[in-house]
Order: sequence, then C-alpha cells, then structure tokens
Amino acid sequence: MRKLALILLALSATMVVHGQRVPLSTRMKEKNILSHMDLGISVGTTGIGIDLAVPVTNYVRVRAGYSYMPPIKLHSNFPIETTGGGKASSFVGKISKINEMLASSGVEINSSSFETEWELMHAFESGELKARDYVAMALKPNMHQFKFLVDVMPFKHNKHWSVTAGFFVGSSNVGEAFNRDEETLLLKAVNLYNERYYKEYVGNGFSLKYVDDDGTPKAPEIPDLTGFVKRNGLAGFPLGYFADGKKAMMIPGEDNTVRANLEVNKFRPYVGLGYNTHLSRNKKWNLNVDAGVLFITGTRKVFVDNVYKFDDSPLKGSMGEDGYFVYESGIGVQKYKGGYPPDEYYGDIIRYYYDENHDPTEWYGPREGVELLNHVDLCNDMGVLFNGKVRDMVDIIKKLKVYPNISISVSYRLY
Repeated sequence: MRKLALILLALSATMVVHGQRVPLSTRMKEKNILSHMDLGISVGTTGIGIDLAVPVTNYVRVRAGYSYMPPIKLHSNFPIETTGGGKASSFVGKISKINEMLASSGVEINSSSFETEWELMHAFESGELKARDYVAMALKPNMHQFKFLVDVMPFKHNKHWSVTAGFFVGSSNVGEAFNRDEETLLLKAVNLYNERYYKEYVGNGFSLKYVDDDGTPKAPEIPDLTGFVKRNGLAGFPLGYFADGKKAMMIPGEDNTVRANLEVNKFRPYVGLGYNTHLSRNKKWNLNVDAGVLFITGTRKVFVDNVYKFDDSPLKGSMGEDGYFVYESGIGVQKYKGGYPPDEYYGDIIRYYYDENHDPTEWYGPREGVELLNHVDLCNDMGVLFNGKVRDMVDIIKKLKVYPNISISVSYRLY
C-alpha cells in the first residue's frame, strides 16, 4: 500500500508539471479569449462607423469604435418681424426710399452701407431677392462619437443573438441650424434696415411726423417714411418671452447670419439587442445587426446669440408739468392733443450713446433696461416660446430622452 501511494503521488506530480507546460495561447484559445479580431464597417442612424471586435470568453465580446454622421441637411423657416409687428415684406423693399428720406434730412450714411444698398437694389430688380417674411434655415446633425460596447451571448448553443450594453462619448454640440446660403441677401437687407432704424433715434422718443420747430409740417414731397420705420421698430426674429416676462428678439449677426446650436451631455449610455451571422464558409466575413437606444442624459440646450431682452408691455408714464410726457416703462406711441408736440414713440430697444458734449457717437447700443445677450438657451432660459417651427423644434428637443440606434455592420476577420 505504501508503494502504491508513492506511485500515485509521483503520477499526480507529473500531471501537474505537464499541465503547467500547456502554452498560454492554447489555453486562451480553448476559452475563446482574444482568439480572433474582427474589423467592421457600419452604417445606421448614428452615421457611418468603424469598429474592432474581440471575444473575451465564449459568451462575451467587446467592441470599440467610432461613428460619424455625414452632413445631411433638413430645412425649416424662421419668421422675420419687427418689434411693432411689421413683416419683412413691408420694410425690406422700402430701404432705398428710407435712404432718400435720411439723405434729405442731412443724416450721414457711410459708403459701405450704400454699396450694400446698391447690391440689394440690383438683387430686387433681377429677382434674386424677394422680400419674404421668413428666412429659410438648414438643420444639420453634428454627431461624431466613440463607442465601447459589450455583447453578451446568453445561449450556449446559439451565438447569433446577443444583449449589448455600453456607452457612446462624443461632442456636446450634436446639431446646428443656420441660414441657407441663398438667404444672405435677405439678412443683409434686414441688417441694413436696422442700421437705418438706428439712425432715426432721437433722444428718448421718436417723432412720428416731420415738422419744423414751430410745428408746421414739412414739405409733402419728403416721403413720410420716418413714421413707418419708427412704428415698426427693430427687425429680427421674435422668439418669445423670458421666464421674467421680458421679450426676446434675435437679430442677424454682423456677418449677416443667424444660427442655433444644440448641445447635450457628452456621455450617452447604450443598451440594445444584436444579431450576428457568418457571410462566408471560412467565417472571414460576418454580418452584425444592432438595434437599441442611446440615453440622452442631462439637460438639452439650444443656444442662440444676438438676442435683445426688453420690456414690451404697454406704454406707461405721466404728463409732466411742462406738458411733455414723462416715460416710465413699456413700448408705445404717446399722442398729444392738437398734434403738437409731435406724437412720439417711446421705449425702443436701441439708442445712441453720447459723448461728453452730448453729441451722438457713431455707435449704438441697448437703451437703459435692455440687454443684448449671447448664448441664450431656448430650452431653459425662455418661459414662453411663440407658436411656430422654432417652438416645435425646441419642444421636440426638450422631450428627447433617447436616440435610436439601428445599424448594420459587415466585418472581416483579421486573424
């Protein structure tokens, strides 16, 4: 018995030594650990992608890659109005007449503005520019992101089906809206109208009638367009009201463009289902289908620039002892009995800044109580958005909790 025990012990030791001599690569292959690597090209709702996939065990596979959404453009429209409710079609075509009136009144207009005016007049005559009440916008996705996914094949005898979990990480800016190239002329016209409008400002109010110092109306041959400009006010894109009740009006930028940017959290968890099958007998070519959702976590944001924030409530004030109106708040026209002093428009957005001699400088800015804001978030800063496509777009974005992923990938086994 003693000899038999020694023999069995020796055999056991030999087996252990023999087991330790099994190459690591062989043991990994038996367990299907990193036994091969597939390079895949995919196309789907997250764009065009590339990824590498390796098995970790017989039941688990890991994928890592990158996807990019090509610049597919959709179209929408932003309405153009003035603070007084006027439409773009009612003022854009009157720019040249407004210039005549300003020139006859001795207002200096720089030569670069006149060059723009001639460009717009030529565009009107040729039909290239039409005074529409909206600007056409292009909506473009901006999704490029890395992904890390873990596929679990739960069935022992069927490795086609998998449950997938992981995450996508990409830029926070996932989309933008911007004016189409052909809208540049229309936006130039809006900016030129606004420049003429700035030139009209006189003190705290606007005179709606051209009269001499004694109240006598000026010659009728001078077009009465000042009243038109003053009653209409600044032109831009009415957005709605801020949470504090003040109105939001966006204007084109100095480069004659308008744009908005959509931002979400950079980290997007993912869950889904997958199906994998071989396309060739030697298993070199494979097909993989994914269906799942990316979770859009955090707060969605839509940012715009060049937004005036102002009080558009009805005009409020009182008559002073000298018979003149003392402005308090709001926007509106103050009418005087007998027509003199001239009716005045109060509470506008823009005013001249003055130098130490109280002479108007060549640059302008918001009047007291008005702010010009950049990076305004339409999803979270606004209390009420006006009806229309802007509101519809923002409502959809605010409700966006998940983003669908449906993709098909063809892969080639590298080894």
